[in-house]
Amino acid sequence: MRRGTPNIGAVARAAGVSVGTVSNAINNPERLAAETLERVHSAIAELGYIRSSAGRTLIQNASEDLGLIVPDLINRLFVEVARGAQLTAGVAGKRLVMANSGYNANDLANGIEQHDAQDDLLGYFAEARSGGVIVCSMREPSAGIERIRNHVRPIVLVNYDVPGADWCTVLMDNEQVGRAAVDHVADLGIRHAYFLSIDDIVQPVGERRRGAREAAARRGVRLTEVVTAGLMQNAGAAVIGGLVEPLRAAKARGERVALLFLSDDLAIGAMPTLRAASDLRIPEDVAVVGMDGDHRPSGNDWMSMTSIALPGYRMGAEAVRLLEAEAQPGHVHERVVVPVEINPGATTIGRC
Repeated sequence: MRRGTPNIGAVARAAGVSVGTVSNAINNPERLAAETLERVHSAIAELGYIRSSAGRTLIQNASEDLGLIVPDLINRLFVEVARGAQLTAGVAGKRLVMANSGYNANDLANGIEQHDAQDDLLGYFAEARSGGVIVCSMREPSAGIERIRNHVRPIVLVNYDVPGADWCTVLMDNEQVGRAAVDHVADLGIRHAYFLSIDDIVQPVGERRRGAREAAARRGVRLTEVVTAGLMQNAGAAVIGGLVEPLRAAKARGERVALLFLSDDLAIGAMPTLRAASDLRIPEDVAVVGMDGDHRPSGNDWMSMTSIALPGYRMGAEAVRLLEAEAQPGHVHERVVVPVEINPGATTIGRC
């Protein structure tokens, strides 16, 4: 026979203690003698009692749970941000509730309508009186954040830079992504590079382009910018067809050329066409760089990809740290910029 849902009173009766003692066993165990605590925990286990956080949230007008909003989990950066945030919160004894707002830069570049739920999710976490919210955004988030500021503090913004923001921000150095790619190929003696990317429809893309332009001007590299139809492999396959002949012409002039793809998927989509052109060798004639560290070698790769390792895990960990810092009296907002690293592979330096 199915038993009714056990409540705190049933636990108290089974343990032979008061309801207040059960409450202390759950919330303030250090106040109880070991024998009493053992009796209460045994009763909880026997009855299958699970406390409700709703009442406590109502009394305190706040929850201890943290919220995390990410644009789209198809982007590995935000998977790593979520890992870093969740594990760091767990060490601090906090739970993290994650939601996906459904904002996808690849779809946006292809004119696909966005069903962006970021502001709705901010409202949800405000209604739940979350103990803090981390917002990973690909677009201007200020209006949605300001709407809930009286209900949820602290708030930390990740991946979008709002000048003069009244909250803490965690960013990666996206300009360094572009600079690192150009500096790497310039160090190899390459003086002509193609920058293959979607238009600057999201902030990080424009920042990477600025970094690439700055480094190209500084290092004497001619940068040719080519617009792609998206960020996935099919867009890489589509764009490379129009570059095969210019690459052959460069080889005939004795020039080695670099292809700098905004995403690893773009580069992976282009490489079969380059491989099929038997007179164009990677990396001897054409060096290939991906710029988002999204590809993880499977052991079946034709050759290892040179790419930029993005610091998503550290960004997530920093965001949780800043949530805790924001809650302290006298806190001064921080703007943390996390550096990136390039991981050279066979597509630029050859097989070792």
